[in-house]
Amino acid sequence: MNMSWPKTLYRTPNPEWGISEGYEIIIEAFPGPVPDPQRRWFVRELHGWWEEATKTYHYKVETLRPTDPKHFRTINEAAREADEQVLLRAKDGFRFLFTLDYTKQEPPWHTRFEVMLPAGEIQPLP
Repeated sequence: MNMSWPKTLYRTPNPEWGISEGYEIIIEAFPGPVPDPQRRWFVRELHGWWEEATKTYHYKVETLRPTDPKHFRTINEAAREADEQVLLRAKDGFRFLFTLDYTKQEPPWHTRFEVMLPAGEIQPLP
């Protein structure tokens, strides 16, 4: 996939129209000392209901955040693992993928895609 992070997946292509259930998948570096500095990255996932009108999460919970160094990855391994998590959530019906676009000069700040199953190809949405 190789798109920017975080990636947010929704069941609907238009989550801004209401309160929408979604998963946010993030790659983070462990903030403390690690045995191998190259392997300090992990995949984190948040689940909740986003309300665009108030720009807030409702019932936001962390559903994935390993803290054991055996789960730490290189940045490339973490990106592959995060892409696998995107595909897993798409198979659960969360097929509409939103990524931040750091090159945009004005809103909307994200780019929309649809994860096409079964292989997980990414198609841009209008």
